Amino acid sequence: MDFIKINYTGRVKDGRVFDTTLEETAKKEGIDRKDRVYKPLSIAVGEGQVIPGLDEALAGMKVGEKKSVTVEPDKGYGQKSASMIKLVPVKVFRQEGMNPMPGMPVEIDGRHGRVQTVSGGRVRVDFNHELAGKTLVFDLEVVEKAKSDEDKVKCLIERNFESAEGFDVRLDGKKLTLTLPKKAFHDRNLIVRKASLSAEAFKNLDLQVVTYEETWENPKSDGKDEKKEEKKKK
Repeated sequence: MDFIKINYTGRVKDGRVFDTTLEETAKKEGIDRKDRVYKPLSIAVGEGQVIPGLDEALAGMKVGEKKSVTVEPDKGYGQKSASMIKLVPVKVFRQEGMNPMPGMPVEIDGRHGRVQTVSGGRVRVDFNHELAGKTLVFDLEVVEKAKSDEDKVKCLIERNFESAEGFDVRLDGKKLTLTLPKKAFHDRNLIVRKASLSAEAFKNLDLQVVTYEETWENPKSDGKDEKKEEKKKK
C-alpha cells in the first residue's frame, strides 16, 4: 500500500472549481478560506480516504507524475436521491435560534444539508451531498511518497492532526509510541483525533499497540522551580 501526498484541484464538468490544495488557485477562483491551511493531502491509496474515482486514478502513480481524471457520479459522490430531501418543521430551526432561508447550509441531527424552500411552517432541506449527481474533473499531482514505516506514521498524523510538526515518533516492532507537542493539548477534538489515528494505524500498519505520551506543565511556575534548584546548587 502506498502512502502519498498529493496536490489536486477539483471542478465540476462545467468548469467551476469546488476544492483545491493550492492556495494560489483557491484565491484565483474566489474559494480561499482563512481557516484552511493549503498544503498537499496525505492519503493511503486504496483505503477509501478519497472518493473511489480518485483512489483508482492514484493507484500506481509515481512522485512528480501529473494526471487529469474525469470522475462520474457513481465513482464520486453518488446520484441524487429524492429520499434525501426532507421536510423539517420550521420550529426545529427556531429552537436553535436560526431563521431558515433558501440556500442556507444547515446541520440537523448530525446530517449536513441545504435549505431549498420555506413555506407554511415547513422547511424543505436537501441532505444530498452538494456534488451528488455531478461529473467531476480532478487535476492530480503526486508530490511525495512514504519510503519507511515512520514516514507512513507521519502521513497518518498529518491526516488526523493536520501537521506532524513537533510529534516524536518511535516504532518498536508492532508498538508505536507518539509524544504529542504542547500545541496539541489545546485541541478540543484531541481524543477523537487520537482514536482516529489509532484506528488507521492498526488497519494500515499492522500495529498492536499505540501509546500516546503527554507532558503537562504548571503554567504558573514560569520556570521558578528550575531557578530554585540552581540557587541550591550554588
